[in-house]
Amino acid sequence: MNRIESIYSFISESDRVVDVGCDQAKLGIMLAKRNQSSIASDISEKVIEKAKNDIKSDLIDLRVSNGLEKIKEGEADTLVLSGMGSHTILDILNNTKLRFNKIITISNNDHDLLRVKMNELNYMVDSEQIIKENNKYYNLIVFVPGNRKYNDYEINFGLNHKDKELYNEYLDYLKNKYKNIKKSSKNKNKKISSLLVLLDA
Repeated sequence: MNRIESIYSFISESDRVVDVGCDQAKLGIMLAKRNQSSIASDISEKVIEKAKNDIKSDLIDLRVSNGLEKIKEGEADTLVLSGMGSHTILDILNNTKLRFNKIITISNNDHDLLRVKMNELNYMVDSEQIIKENNKYYNLIVFVPGNRKYNDYEINFGLNHKDKELYNEYLDYLKNKYKNIKKSSKNKNKKISSLLVLLDA
Protein backbone atom coordinates (compact mmCIF):
# COMPACT_ATOMS: atom_id res chain seq x y z
CA MET A 1 0.00 0.00 0.00
CA ASN A 2 1.15 3.54 -0.69
CA ARG A 3 0.69 6.41 1.77
CA ILE A 4 -2.79 7.46 0.61
CA GLU A 5 -4.04 3.85 0.59
CA SER A 6 -2.62 3.36 4.09
CA ILE A 7 -4.37 6.45 5.43
CA TYR A 8 -7.59 5.31 3.75
CA SER A 9 -7.34 1.92 5.49
CA PHE A 10 -7.58 3.62 8.90
CA ILE A 11 -10.72 5.59 8.03
CA SER A 12 -14.13 4.07 8.69
CA GLU A 13 -17.21 4.93 6.64
CA SER A 14 -18.73 6.83 9.55
CA ASP A 15 -15.71 9.14 10.00
CA ARG A 16 -16.16 12.79 9.09
CA VAL A 17 -12.78 13.58 7.57
CA VAL A 18 -10.79 16.76 7.08
CA ASP A 19 -7.53 16.37 5.15
CA VAL A 20 -5.22 19.33 5.81
CA GLY A 21 -2.47 19.82 3.25
CA CYS A 22 -4.51 17.70 0.87
CA ASP A 23 -2.26 18.27 -2.17
CA GLN A 24 -4.40 16.94 -5.06
CA ALA A 25 -7.19 15.67 -2.77
CA LYS A 26 -6.29 12.06 -3.59
CA LEU A 27 -7.65 10.86 -0.25
CA GLY A 28 -10.93 12.72 -0.83
CA ILE A 29 -11.24 11.07 -4.24
CA MET A 30 -10.80 7.63 -2.69
CA LEU A 31 -13.41 8.41 -0.04
CA ALA A 32 -15.82 9.78 -2.64
CA LYS A 33 -15.62 6.49 -4.54
CA ARG A 34 -17.28 4.81 -1.57
CA ASN A 35 -19.79 7.66 -1.35
CA GLN A 36 -18.13 9.29 1.66
CA SER A 37 -17.90 13.06 1.92
CA SER A 38 -14.82 14.87 3.24
CA ILE A 39 -13.18 18.28 3.52
CA ALA A 40 -9.89 18.77 1.67
CA SER A 41 -7.93 21.90 2.49
CA ASP A 42 -4.58 23.35 1.48
CA ILE A 43 -2.76 26.61 2.11
CA SER A 44 -2.07 26.95 -1.62
CA GLU A 45 -4.86 28.61 -3.59
CA LYS A 46 -3.36 27.21 -6.81
CA VAL A 47 -3.61 23.66 -5.48
CA ILE A 48 -7.26 24.08 -4.54
CA GLU A 49 -8.18 25.82 -7.82
CA LYS A 50 -6.54 23.02 -9.80
CA ALA A 51 -8.35 20.43 -7.70
CA LYS A 52 -11.66 22.20 -8.34
CA ASN A 53 -11.03 22.02 -12.07
CA ASP A 54 -9.91 18.39 -12.02
CA ILE A 55 -12.34 16.90 -9.51
CA LYS A 56 -15.99 16.59 -10.35
CA SER A 57 -17.52 15.43 -7.08
CA ASP A 58 -19.89 17.16 -4.70
CA LEU A 59 -18.60 14.89 -1.94
CA ILE A 60 -15.28 16.75 -1.67
CA ASP A 61 -15.48 20.15 -0.01
CA LEU A 62 -12.33 21.98 -1.22
CA ARG A 63 -11.08 24.92 0.86
CA VAL A 64 -8.10 27.25 0.90
CA SER A 65 -7.05 27.25 4.53
CA ASN A 66 -3.99 27.76 6.69
CA GLY A 67 -4.18 24.73 8.95
CA LEU A 68 -7.61 24.42 10.55
CA GLU A 69 -8.65 28.08 10.47
CA LYS A 70 -11.51 27.49 7.99
CA ILE A 71 -12.85 24.40 9.76
CA LYS A 72 -15.83 24.90 12.05
CA GLU A 73 -16.51 22.97 15.23
CA GLY A 74 -18.54 19.83 14.54
CA GLU A 75 -17.68 19.64 10.84
CA ALA A 76 -15.14 16.82 11.26
CA ASP A 77 -14.14 14.23 13.82
CA THR A 78 -11.18 12.73 11.94
CA LEU A 79 -8.12 14.80 11.00
CA VAL A 80 -5.48 13.80 8.45
CA LEU A 81 -2.08 15.56 8.55
CA SER A 82 0.29 14.04 6.02
CA GLY A 83 3.32 15.11 4.01
CA MET A 84 4.57 17.67 6.52
CA GLY A 85 7.04 17.81 9.38
CA SER A 86 6.22 17.14 13.02
CA HIS A 87 6.74 20.81 13.95
CA THR A 88 4.17 21.86 11.35
CA ILE A 89 1.71 19.25 12.61
CA LEU A 90 2.15 20.50 16.17
CA ASP A 91 1.83 24.15 15.09
CA ILE A 92 -1.50 23.35 13.41
CA LEU A 93 -2.83 21.62 16.52
CA ASN A 94 -1.50 24.27 18.90
CA ASN A 95 -3.36 26.94 16.91
CA THR A 96 -6.84 25.41 17.13
CA LYS A 97 -9.38 24.69 19.83
CA LEU A 98 -10.93 21.91 17.75
CA ARG A 99 -10.76 18.37 19.11
CA PHE A 100 -10.85 15.16 17.10
CA ASN A 101 -11.71 11.52 17.76
CA LYS A 102 -8.87 10.43 15.50
CA ILE A 103 -5.78 12.11 14.07
CA ILE A 104 -3.82 10.32 11.34
CA THR A 105 -0.32 11.65 10.72
CA ILE A 106 2.51 10.85 8.36
CA SER A 107 5.38 13.07 9.42
CA ASN A 108 8.70 13.08 7.62
CA ASN A 109 10.77 13.74 10.74
CA ASP A 110 10.97 13.84 14.57
CA HIS A 111 8.51 11.05 15.35
CA ASP A 112 9.82 10.91 18.92
CA LEU A 113 8.98 14.58 19.43
CA LEU A 114 5.56 14.08 17.84
CA ARG A 115 4.64 11.21 20.19
CA VAL A 116 5.71 13.20 23.26
CA LYS A 117 4.09 16.52 22.29
CA MET A 118 0.85 14.91 21.11
CA ASN A 119 0.61 13.30 24.55
CA GLU A 120 0.88 16.78 26.08
CA LEU A 121 -2.00 17.82 23.82
CA ASN A 122 -4.00 14.88 25.24
CA TYR A 123 -3.67 12.62 22.19
CA MET A 124 -2.06 9.20 22.58
CA VAL A 125 -0.80 6.67 20.05
CA ASP A 126 -3.45 4.14 19.11
CA SER A 127 -1.57 2.33 16.35
CA GLU A 128 1.22 2.80 13.83
CA GLN A 129 2.20 1.48 10.44
CA ILE A 130 5.42 1.65 8.45
CA ILE A 131 4.90 2.33 4.75
CA LYS A 132 7.53 1.69 2.11
CA GLU A 133 7.08 3.76 -1.02
CA ASN A 134 9.73 4.32 -3.72
CA ASN A 135 12.30 2.70 -1.41
CA LYS A 136 11.60 5.24 1.34
CA TYR A 137 10.09 4.46 4.72
CA TYR A 138 7.22 6.48 6.16
CA ASN A 139 5.74 6.22 9.65
CA LEU A 140 1.97 6.57 9.86
CA ILE A 141 0.69 7.21 13.40
CA VAL A 142 -2.94 7.16 14.50
CA PHE A 143 -3.64 9.26 17.60
CA VAL A 144 -6.79 9.17 19.72
CA PRO A 145 -7.83 11.26 22.73
CA GLY A 146 -6.09 10.34 25.97
CA ASN A 147 -2.72 10.07 27.66
CA ARG A 148 -0.31 7.23 28.19
CA LYS A 149 3.16 6.77 29.61
CA TYR A 150 5.68 5.71 27.00
CA ASN A 151 9.01 4.03 27.64
CA ASP A 152 12.13 5.17 25.77
CA TYR A 153 11.74 2.52 23.10
CA GLU A 154 8.12 3.50 22.39
CA ILE A 155 8.99 7.20 22.21
CA ASN A 156 11.69 6.58 19.64
CA PHE A 157 10.33 3.63 17.64
CA GLY A 158 6.61 3.60 18.27
CA LEU A 159 4.13 0.98 19.41
CA ASN A 160 1.19 -1.12 18.26
CA HIS A 161 2.70 -1.42 14.78
CA LYS A 162 0.72 -3.08 12.02
CA ASP A 163 2.70 -5.18 9.54
CA LYS A 164 5.39 -6.52 11.88
CA GLU A 165 7.51 -7.76 8.98
CA LEU A 166 7.87 -4.32 7.44
CA TYR A 167 8.37 -2.79 10.89
CA ASN A 168 11.29 -5.13 11.56
CA GLU A 169 12.73 -4.27 8.14
CA TYR A 170 12.48 -0.60 9.07
CA LEU A 171 14.24 -1.20 12.40
CA ASP A 172 17.08 -2.98 10.57
CA TYR A 173 17.33 -0.01 8.23
CA LEU A 174 17.54 2.38 11.19
CA LYS A 175 20.15 0.24 12.93
CA ASN A 176 22.41 0.28 9.85
CA LYS A 177 21.81 4.01 9.39
CA TYR A 178 22.75 4.80 12.99
CA LYS A 179 25.85 2.58 12.85
CA ASN A 180 27.05 4.42 9.75
CA ILE A 181 26.43 7.78 11.39
CA LYS A 182 28.35 6.67 14.46
CA LYS A 183 31.29 5.49 12.35
CA SER A 184 31.49 8.69 10.34
CA SER A 185 31.01 11.00 13.30
CA LYS A 186 34.25 12.49 14.62
CA ASN A 187 32.59 13.39 17.90
CA LYS A 188 30.70 10.89 19.99
CA ASN A 189 27.00 11.16 19.24
CA LYS A 190 25.28 10.31 22.51
CA LYS A 191 21.78 10.21 21.02
CA ILE A 192 22.78 7.80 18.24
CA SER A 193 24.58 5.61 20.76
CA SER A 194 21.51 5.50 23.01
CA LEU A 195 19.24 4.66 20.07
CA LEU A 196 21.52 1.78 19.09
CA VAL A 197 21.39 0.47 22.66
CA LEU A 198 17.57 0.52 22.50
CA LEU A 199 17.56 -1.29 19.14
CA ASP A 200 19.95 -3.95 20.41
CA ALA A 201 18.02 -4.52 23.65
